[in-house]
Amino acid sequence: MRRALRVLTHAASLALLVPAIALAQPRPTPSAPSDPAAGQRIFDAQCAWCHGNQGDGGTGPNLHGRLRHATTLTSVVDIIVNGIPGTDMPSFRLGLTERSTRQTAAYVLSLSRSASRPAIGNTERGAALYQSNGCGSCHVVDGRGGILGPELTAIGGRRGSVYLREAMVKPAAAHPPGYLVVRAVPANNGPEIRGIRVNEDVFWIQIRDAAGTVHSLQKSELSRLDREPDSTLMPSYESRLSATQLDDLVAYLATLRGAK
Repeated sequence: MRRALRVLTHAASLALLVPAIALAQPRPTPSAPSDPAAGQRIFDAQCAWCHGNQGDGGTGPNLHGRLRHATTLTSVVDIIVNGIPGTDMPSFRLGLTERSTRQTAAYVLSLSRSASRPAIGNTERGAALYQSNGCGSCHVVDGRGGILGPELTAIGGRRGSVYLREAMVKPAAAHPPGYLVVRAVPANNGPEIRGIRVNEDVFWIQIRDAAGTVHSLQKSELSRLDREPDSTLMPSYESRLSATQLDDLVAYLATLRGAK
């Protein structure tokens, strides 16, 4: 009887030890949920449309070097999930799993730790071209300039070099939001007014013309009001500047990334 009890006690002790031994055994390590290689495949499929192949930039910013909105894996994940309000960066909350999000974030972070490709143009010559071509009469940089066109203080952190060049060569194709061109023709045979729509409601429209003057017009006093979504007041510099000068100007604009 005593021997039977000892056997049962020994068996019970072994049964208690088995889970502990199993927990102590090394287990196969699954692929890391933040694997950059897997993230690159997702990036190429989902993000390269805006950020360019290998993150070199397009309608979205170049991701090499310092990131303006994120510095850690957690903060990059947050941007992928929630987007960036007030920018073109959308939320991918419904488009990616948690694992895929972390993998993509890891790849983006690896890009930010690598140096960006050297600019083709010369930034100093580009800055001089910006001034000599009167770009500051329409655009603000660091609080100085005109307001007819978009502010450029941080344009290099929002757009890639390919987009910047396209915007100068074919400005209508790179039409920025919020700069709708309208043409108003008064019913009393007054001069037509063409410019950027500043504000509009049911009864009134405000238009800023190319000289920067804002006109407040009552719609009932207009014979026609045309909206030109494919037009722009920005001239093309394709024939005004050489290819080298365009490279220089793009190189300068790419350095404009806002507050340091």
